[in-house]
Amino acid sequence: MTIREKRPFPVSSEVVMRSALFALANLNAKLQIYNEETGVIVATVTKWLGVQKDEVIVKVRRFDDTSILEVEAPDAQKAREILSQISAYVTDGAGRVQADATIQWVDVTRQREGQARRRELANKARSILPGQSTPEETLPAVIDAQGNEIIPAGEEAPASLIPIPENPGVLVKNYQDKVIELKVDPVVFADRTPYLEVCQACSATVMRGSKYCSSCGRPLTLEAVQPDLQEGAHKSSGSSLLAGIIAFLASLVPFLILILPLVIGGVDASLSFLEKLDQSLTPLRLVLSALLGVLPGFLFGYRAVTQSQQAGWYQNLDALFDQPGRLRSRTGRVLGWIAIYISAAWILFILVALLLG
Repeated sequence: MTIREKRPFPVSSEVVMRSALFALANLNAKLQIYNEETGVIVATVTKWLGVQKDEVIVKVRRFDDTSILEVEAPDAQKAREILSQISAYVTDGAGRVQADATIQWVDVTRQREGQARRRELANKARSILPGQSTPEETLPAVIDAQGNEIIPAGEEAPASLIPIPENPGVLVKNYQDKVIELKVDPVVFADRTPYLEVCQACSATVMRGSKYCSSCGRPLTLEAVQPDLQEGAHKSSGSSLLAGIIAFLASLVPFLILILPLVIGGVDASLSFLEKLDQSLTPLRLVLSALLGVLPGFLFGYRAVTQSQQAGWYQNLDALFDQPGRLRSRTGRVLGWIAIYISAAWILFILVALLLG
């Protein structure tokens, strides 16, 4: 399965081509074709210890000072990795490229060190067991762009004697299995971070200050999503206030059902208050108080508090200014907590009245 991705770049095709070349080199790909005139790169990437080999095709189209990059990779993860690397080189410039190139040289040093250690162990084995032979391991030579040998093939010198250049170039392996050092052009790889940034969603390079990504449409600034934030804050604060009012009114229902008849004289006046209350606490009135008062008071009170918290999340953002919404959410939260406490008090009141009765 081949994954194809396209990304626009607000830089020249030369910058994108060199960035793609160095990105593939950093992934230990073997270069098959590199042609800046046609804008085509073909490389082989390996995985599973070199058992599986896949082709990666990069095409760059020129449009004056801009370009479009098209990447064909064996899977989505590899395509995303290549795009992310290219965007990093385009924006960060020579500093990022030379940092990765230095890591390549460190890896070469470690490989030579490991080879020297294995040869030493093989020589000891030959001295102990005469007649035993071990296969020779030869690492490829490292040459510069002019073909001059920098590190010979199968270098036996200790790794500490292989110097890492002060300005290391990128090590690219071609189809002949030759490792070529390509120097980094500081003009091509200039630091463009003051006016370019990378989209974290699709790894596209966009102009800094853009509200939306030109590739995937993802919002890049809070200003881009401010209308949505305003709508979300308005809905949450309004829901909190409405739920708080309903919860507070529901918490008053038990008073209307259980206490109000005692106040207006619907019960024999010669009885004491506890006796009157005992007569008022009929099963029907208790059920109605619970269903119409206590339970809605808890539920709507909890919703008022949660919606107020959600509104507060929106309103704490720097891009949002909603003073009326803050007042609504705070009022809803207060009414919600009051309704919860009143509902809990009604439950305790009913339990105590039943025990005393």
